[in-house]
Amino acid sequence: MGQGLALDAQQLEAALARGLRPIYVILAEEPLQALESADAIRAAARGAGFSSRTVLDLSANGDWSAFEGAIRDRSLFAERGLVDLRLPSGKPGRVGAEHLKRYANQPAPDLVLLLHLPRPDKELRRAAWFKALEEKSVVVHARPVPPGRLGNWIRERLARAGISIRPDALALLAARVEGNLLAAQQEVEKLRLGGITEVDVEILQEGLADAARFNLFELPAVALSGDTARALRMLRGMLAEGQPEPLLLWALTRDIRALAQAAQRRAAGEPPGTATKGFWGTDTAALRKALDRVDSGAALDLLARAAQVDRVIKGRERGSPGRHLLDLVAALSGRPLEGMEKTPV
Repeated sequence: MGQGLALDAQQLEAALARGLRPIYVILAEEPLQALESADAIRAAARGAGFSSRTVLDLSANGDWSAFEGAIRDRSLFAERGLVDLRLPSGKPGRVGAEHLKRYANQPAPDLVLLLHLPRPDKELRRAAWFKALEEKSVVVHARPVPPGRLGNWIRERLARAGISIRPDALALLAARVEGNLLAAQQEVEKLRLGGITEVDVEILQEGLADAARFNLFELPAVALSGDTARALRMLRGMLAEGQPEPLLLWALTRDIRALAQAAQRRAAGEPPGTATKGFWGTDTAALRKALDRVDSGAALDLLARAAQVDRVIKGRERGSPGRHLLDLVAALSGRPLEGMEKTPV
């Protein structure tokens, strides 16, 4: 299997190009780099023929037989796949630790294991199960971008999206996100979806003014908290102002995905206090309120509805995008519009 390898997130792409390894461990100190590293590993696994994927959210009190079952089932059916194992607490417990140590010493040849861990601390690094994995895995430490490199990082992201930015606007944008890479990427995405190709200070200031009227990222939190009337009023206002429908859907879908993952963790036995942690940009209090009324099945239904709205926006399915967005927001807030008075958009 070879020796362990420690990488920064920026080094992962080159390492994956040299070949796939059996075990990857992501230390999620910085959320965006952790998410993108996981996406890159999944894509490399698919490209190498590991087409199926099993997602497991486990904890110290979780059912670790599910982990063993995922490994056994793959071997039984000779199916190459990826086991996507999330351990948000960083504490597998005694039983989980034994499973992980055993797997590190004898990984399955037809599997790639992707293990997500939180920011590493001394306790985690001293744990015997982590040391066993560290010796045999590719460990990707997703660290924050240093302040001195943030401007270049943002400029590179904008360039990939086909957007140029003036130096004074870049300085303003870097100051606004305050080192938060997810916030920076959201700004890049908003500009891209808004069809903007050149950014100056005036354009950024206009974006701030729009946010002051209706905060795009406040809408999902209001819906999650169950305030249907306010959420619909906000959405109608943003639609009337010409806010791009793909951007509205993107903001909603981000928090619906967070809700689906939190509901899965809750179903696996995690308490709400930990099940709702680790979702940057998603209002934790609102997420907990939604978790009180939405189980994992209902959350997956919301994701399916979001996918339908995407098809409508792209013209692949008939219907009014605005109307479908209103339906989605109402469903997310716990009060579907079916049977309610229809308000044209």
